[in-house]
Amino acid sequence: MSSLTGFRRADGQRLSPHLALLAGPSTVTLNFAARHPTSMARKVVDLAFGVMAAPYAKDTLARELWVDGADGQLAAALYEPAGLGPDAGLLVYFHGGGWVLGGIASHANSCRFLAKRAASKVLAVEYRKAPEHRFPAAQEDCLAAYRWAVREAATLGVDPGRIAVGGDSAGGNLAASVALSLAPGDQKPCMALLIYPVVDADISAYPSAQLFAAGPILSRQGMIDMVHHYAPGARAQLDPRMTLFESDALAQMPPTFIATAGMDPLRDQGERFADRLREAGAEVESRRFENLPHGFSLLLIDPDSRRAAEECARAVGRGLSRAPAAPARA
Repeated sequence: MSSLTGFRRADGQRLSPHLALLAGPSTVTLNFAARHPTSMARKVVDLAFGVMAAPYAKDTLARELWVDGADGQLAAALYEPAGLGPDAGLLVYFHGGGWVLGGIASHANSCRFLAKRAASKVLAVEYRKAPEHRFPAAQEDCLAAYRWAVREAATLGVDPGRIAVGGDSAGGNLAASVALSLAPGDQKPCMALLIYPVVDADISAYPSAQLFAAGPILSRQGMIDMVHHYAPGARAQLDPRMTLFESDALAQMPPTFIATAGMDPLRDQGERFADRLREAGAEVESRRFENLPHGFSLLLIDPDSRRAAEECARAVGRGLSRAPAAPARA
């Protein structure tokens, strides 16, 4: 049951009145855009979530640039907090939006917030989106962009030994897939930040997908629609770059922080992925943020969401600070 005074679910969690006010229109907007990802729908989503992130960290500089994708150049934005020293850490960040929505515009304030709170630079990448570009286009773009960042570390003013990957929702899928797809000669990221990631194309296979089928913010059907736009058919959906449980490289994941939202249809698959990584021998820290919906990292106008996003940023800061610096070039 939802109302202006709260939002209650069967497991006893409740959205704050503030979030409940945002949840209704946000769920309707996202569901419509997930089913009909037109250019206008994308603009509406960018505007809505950009506004809800609020203009935090105004002293964080933003610079537009181009990075290498798998099939040409990709737009990107580099966020740099004031006062960073030379050879800072870098988080290569892939936005959420179910592989069909979102971009630099929707996540600009969220990335500024991450950069400021993590005391690192953040490189946000505008990968190709479905249904115009289906699987594995986005994954291949993100892999190419990460490799570009490693090659261009000096140009970016970052320590090549302190480069992390991260993303929210579908971006979490892409970040983990990049880490799992690197060749033996590639430099591995020093850590991974996965915020309410989608890691299994079988969205309905988890209890939380039934419990929060109607949302808030993200509905089960909306997520299913976006999976079908990006990866139609069993072959694509079972590919280990899409359903990450199928990967035989789970042990090679870097130290990983997985944040799940208590009121999210994707909650249980994210937590199961954390368990699988631990079973494979990877270092994992996982945190469930109760009473928060999918998308909390963009809802920075809400104090509870902002505190959760800050904890994610601190995890990035810890991961970057403990990574050894790259050896000096001869």
